[in-house]
Amino acid sequence: MDRMQKVHQKMEGIFPKYYQYVNNPTCYGLTPVEMYLMEILRKKGGRSVTSLAPLLGVTPGTVTNLTDRLNGKGYVIRERGEEDRRVVHIIPTEAGLKLVDRINSDRIEILKRVFDKLDGQSIDALVNMLENVDRCFDLYIQEVKFTRQAGV
Repeated sequence: MDRMQKVHQKMEGIFPKYYQYVNNPTCYGLTPVEMYLMEILRKKGGRSVTSLAPLLGVTPGTVTNLTDRLNGKGYVIRERGEEDRRVVHIIPTEAGLKLVDRINSDRIEILKRVFDKLDGQSIDALVNMLENVDRCFDLYIQEVKFTRQAGV
């Protein structure tokens, strides 16, 4: 088995565990995509429906449906744009921000338990490796975007 097959195999084995036991927002009453939307709003603040759609990889109509559900749960509000009333901004509520913070805090606690057998040096090495992997993905994504723009 070559190196990339091993990488693929390990990632396929680890990610389902991570998403099932650490990154699973369903026990908080959110779907994964609702949580992802709340994370974006937490990091970037209020955004228009049309600017959120590409970040989530969905249509504006899907964002509207997601925000309808989150609004019903009290986690977001909608505001019409002052300059253009057709533009709808999605803004997280205080309750929504508190929920995201609680979920992230709970995730950190779970990760502490998962990695409690590793020493600080091993954790630092893991973080360094993940930063390198993240950079590799960013470079690949830039390459793909450039290729698509160039029509290759």
